[in-house]
Amino acid sequence: MRKVTSLSFPPSSVLFDKGIIRRVYERRVRLAAGGAPTLLQVEAANAYARITSVTDRLHITKQTANILQRRTPIFAAPLLADLQPLKKGRYLRRWARRLRDSGFSPEDAIILAYGSFGVIADLSSIGVEAIITTDLKLAAKYQDNYMEIERRFEEMVNALAGTYATLSLPQVLTTTEVLAKF
Repeated sequence: MRKVTSLSFPPSSVLFDKGIIRRVYERRVRLAAGGAPTLLQVEAANAYARITSVTDRLHITKQTANILQRRTPIFAAPLLADLQPLKKGRYLRRWARRLRDSGFSPEDAIILAYGSFGVIADLSSIGVEAIITTDLKLAAKYQDNYMEIERRFEEMVNALAGTYATLSLPQVLTTTEVLAKF
């Protein structure tokens, strides 16, 4: 069994789930309207700011990018400028299916699969080092089942050729964990 690399902190590449991006966007809208942001919006924005201050390899899924592109440009454009969408890489759907078989919801499985098999548009890299989420249940389920997930991931990638055989699982961090690491 090959060794999965541990997370360096700060991570060199990050995938933000749509919950983080939605809350950061909503915070900007509330502040512009003179309202007070919610605690969750502040926490997401602070985690986003901390991560963006230490790495420039910031990603979202193509679906999240599409949602942002339909939002008010004055609030969405700065986010779109910071974030690079990941495309579905080869084997992404296969890994998502295996994660669903392990009890993850379809939405959770796809974000986790993007973390391992999402491809940067220029094909320069595959996967990310960390997924940042506001979904406490997703993070807990991932941590609780990490050994089994890792075993299944190892079985899958060991059977693949080339670059895919060197991939590793991302870590899943909540906004609270990101803020506590600094």
